[in-house]
Amino acid sequence: MVLLSVMLALFVPINTYAAQCSAVSAIVVDADTMTILYEKNAFAQRPMASTTKIMTALLALENGKMDETVTITSKMVQTEGSALGLKAGDKLTFYDLIVGMMLTSGNDAANSVAVLISGSIEAFAELMNKRASEIGMKNTLFVTPSGLDEGAHHSTAYDMALLTSYALKFETFCDIVSKSSAEIKISGKPLTVYNHNKLLGYDKSYFGVKTGYTSKAGRCLVSAKKYKGNKLICVTLSAPDDWNDHVNLYKEAMSKYKKASISSTLEFNAVGGEKNTFTGSYDKEYYFCTDAKFRVYYRPFYYAPINKGDKIGEVWVYNNNKLVERLPIEADEDVNYGRKE
Repeated sequence: MVLLSVMLALFVPINTYAAQCSAVSAIVVDADTMTILYEKNAFAQRPMASTTKIMTALLALENGKMDETVTITSKMVQTEGSALGLKAGDKLTFYDLIVGMMLTSGNDAANSVAVLISGSIEAFAELMNKRASEIGMKNTLFVTPSGLDEGAHHSTAYDMALLTSYALKFETFCDIVSKSSAEIKISGKPLTVYNHNKLLGYDKSYFGVKTGYTSKAGRCLVSAKKYKGNKLICVTLSAPDDWNDHVNLYKEAMSKYKKASISSTLEFNAVGGEKNTFTGSYDKEYYFCTDAKFRVYYRPFYYAPINKGDKIGEVWVYNNNKLVERLPIEADEDVNYGRKE
């Protein structure tokens, strides 16, 4: 196996303070590399309101049993603030419970998830903090599963972006938080629930994630946006003008991505064919916000027959030293058995 390693490009350092926003704390990151594209007091500890439910949903999804029907108890619905409207005795699937929690921001649904998984709010908070430590959230303390202010419940814009980056790796999580509305069933009765995230209605590039508000935390918002094959995450904590903040911060962040073209035609050795050599190629464009490099892997020779379009090697593409794709090298021509007279 032959290995070539080539550095594609070095981009200028990213200015992370260029944009203006109303938030006390804010950050925009590339979801795959956690490259910071903008930050404002991003490591300051603050209450984060119902964006807390991102962790609650993650733990619920990791718990599994999405199709299991659960029964709500009076202990689960003893809460205040926004609610799905659950009552003791209601039955619904664990999946519908998560959908109701994330779209309507139901505090009763969040408490129900906590009690169903851990037996109590306090035990679930311990689980939340254990998972936060494992993810690398160094400045976060979870006290409630809903985000209601209690004790020293807090996080940072950076930690919430890190949590969201992890949660977005789950297809079911992405599917839920990208829904503008959904139909769930409570005790067999259909109920349409609506997402509070207005950004989902702006354009299809937005695909999540969670709103939040308490008088102590102010308006909090975690959003996600697709841009030229990349995923960006924006977090604002205590932001009076959060919708516009996110739109403007994304514009600023997207301008920091640069095109990286990975393209070449190579000559390969053929054995037992009508010709001794043949060509293969690869060609793709990426948009990266950090250094990019690639390595090319292929064999010293290939046995005939070889068909046009056959995969004959790979280009390993790295963004910020993380492997993002194994791009195939494909044969450009056929190589048949035998030699011509």
